[in-house]
Amino acid sequence: MARKARVTAPPREQEAAILRAAAAEFTEAGVRQANMDAIATTAGVSRSTLYRRFPSKDNLLLALANDTFERGMADLERATEGLAPADAVVEAFTRGATMINEDPLLRRMVLEDSEIRGLTASLSSLFIDMVTERVAGTLREAGAQMPDHALRRAVEIHVRLVISYLEVPSSDESVHTPAGARALAAEFLAPMIH
Repeated sequence: MARKARVTAPPREQEAAILRAAAAEFTEAGVRQANMDAIATTAGVSRSTLYRRFPSKDNLLLALANDTFERGMADLERATEGLAPADAVVEAFTRGATMINEDPLLRRMVLEDSEIRGLTASLSSLFIDMVTERVAGTLREAGAQMPDHALRRAVEIHVRLVISYLEVPSSDESVHTPAGARALAAEFLAPMIH
């Protein structure tokens, strides 16, 4: 395999190239088998550049998880823009379930790779808080009228429910489809938001 030319791009572009290469490597090989040298080569950076930006595989994985989280949240926010609060809940839940099922990296991170989940589990409480705050803010912008504490509590229940469904999938296969996720959210989650 021919070696790619080294990148002499600005640090931000190098970091983006490293994250793209890491996404491909972690998706293909998983955490344990992922090779930092392969990531550097694919990104077109030296090993020293890679390790200067990300001192370990765990640091790189956490940066990738954060980048994936930010992109996913931005997608959910765009998808719910202009919707009423209850409709936004349904759309976000459906879109989130679809993203996790269809995006190979998200699927590996959330459902398949126990090592990734083991590493990110230490951040679960922080993750739940971050998602809760972002979603509650989005729902408030969509017109949710309930008090802040009640909105945050309802959203936290939604987030914890999503995590539970992902970690221990339902035996009801209909819930695994976008239409099933939409029906579940419309019947049980949307009524919690007003």
